[in-house]
Amino acid sequence: MEVILHIGMGKTGTSSIQAALTQSAPALREQGVEYLGMWFDMIDPAFRGLAGQPNFFRSGPEEMQAHARRFAAFLAERRRTGGCTRFILSNEGIYGQVRTVLPFLEELRRHVPLRLVAYVRDPRDWLPSAYSQWSIFHKNYEGPVRPFAEMARQQVKVYSGFQLWGEAARDILTVRPFLKQKNVVEDFAEVLGISLTPPANRRQARVEADQAALRIFYNTRLPGNTLPWVFDGAFKGLDLSATPVLEDVVDRMLDYRETDRIVSEARPLFDYLRTRFGIDFPPSETEIEPPPDAEALRRRLTEHLLQIVMNQADRIRALEEAVAALQAPTGKS
Repeated sequence: MEVILHIGMGKTGTSSIQAALTQSAPALREQGVEYLGMWFDMIDPAFRGLAGQPNFFRSGPEEMQAHARRFAAFLAERRRTGGCTRFILSNEGIYGQVRTVLPFLEELRRHVPLRLVAYVRDPRDWLPSAYSQWSIFHKNYEGPVRPFAEMARQQVKVYSGFQLWGEAARDILTVRPFLKQKNVVEDFAEVLGISLTPPANRRQARVEADQAALRIFYNTRLPGNTLPWVFDGAFKGLDLSATPVLEDVVDRMLDYRETDRIVSEARPLFDYLRTRFGIDFPPSETEIEPPPDAEALRRRLTEHLLQIVMNQADRIRALEEAVAALQAPTGKS
């Protein structure tokens, strides 16, 4: 029997690996492998989910050892009833809890063969991605959104976890590079010698710069930890990815330089006008209007937008006053 714990690090394809493990569960069982999910709730239901995970990590050393024994007993029973001999649990939260989970791992190794798998990403790629995830998409601290340089100097310390893991579990730890040119699910499958089907869609892709800026403007106004769906709820029904690109609007809708060609393609229509009614429109007599400059148009649209916003502010204020008057006790204004 073998237990594989996939421990992260964060932002190295964990969601894709977990999605592949979930959707490949039937095929994995045919290979003698069972995916246990993300949580240690088989030890205690109180450990399930994001809300329950801190309960597991708050356990003391002796409690962790007891958890390991219960986990080993659970695995033995699963092997007896299900027939699988290899078990995978994937939880990137383990990566940052080396000292906390070490008693658990040491005790677990006394009962079952154990292997740890982690991925590491180029910091030049990871730091912007981590900042986007945990400062913009999900602001996980109090106060306004902090500058990248400030947060990155804190987040780069996450890499120190590999030093701790390298010393604490060097004989059972496999560390793999997270590479853009290679699918992480395929790499994970190769490392374990199993067959996995990568998910069709990329998971947790970084938001585009324009949407990131909108989230920064919105989230920085809020005093506390701001989860992604707070912004999503405020702009419910608004598909920002469908917002027209001004350059595309200019190119496809406001550029009339194809007019001469279009008229030429329909020349028989105008030949009839000329021969039957004596009316002709020589191309040299009509100047085609050039397309507007996109930047000048953007500036003018911004000026219009300011006018619209101020007008809306006046209307909202009038509505607030009207509602306040309706809610006021009788006889008061």
